[in-house]
Amino acid sequence: MRLVRTDELAPKLREHLAHVSAQLAALLPRAEFHHIGATAIPGAVTKGDVDVLLRVDASEFPYAVDCLRQRFAIKQEKNWTAAFASFGDDSSFPFPLGIQLVVKESDADIFLFLHEYLSSKAEHLAEYNRIKEEAAPLGVDEYWKAKDRFLSQILSSRPKRTEANR
Repeated sequence: MRLVRTDELAPKLREHLAHVSAQLAALLPRAEFHHIGATAIPGAVTKGDVDVLLRVDASEFPYAVDCLRQRFAIKQEKNWTAAFASFGDDSSFPFPLGIQLVVKESDADIFLFLHEYLSSKAEHLAEYNRIKEEAAPLGVDEYWKAKDRFLSQILSSRPKRTEANR
């Protein structure tokens, strides 16, 4: 697996994101759209795929799942919950696309926290890059396990949500 710095992708990425954002807004106009993942963090290393986040109200989640299922491939179905679903398109865009759909303020709504955390803590981003670079030659499964271990540690430090602060 080859990793590149996000900065190398920036020129093509802006146009790609504008196209993806417009397409998703047409499908789900009330969903919040966010560019997340490594390509959204300056200085990060990436496989070159682009992840976006769609946040919806709980009442809109089933409809959003149905809409996305009709247009995009289902991804990581074993990770789906009542508040999270993942979709993608590996061939219709200049970059492989991952779409993370979450219910706003649910336990699955972690992606903005991770984005902000890694964007604001240079030493943690450097560690994340190192982990990814060491795991990439080991294959996809080991790469995902290494990333998951690191991100789980970050998430475990996140303040717990309560009904009062949701």
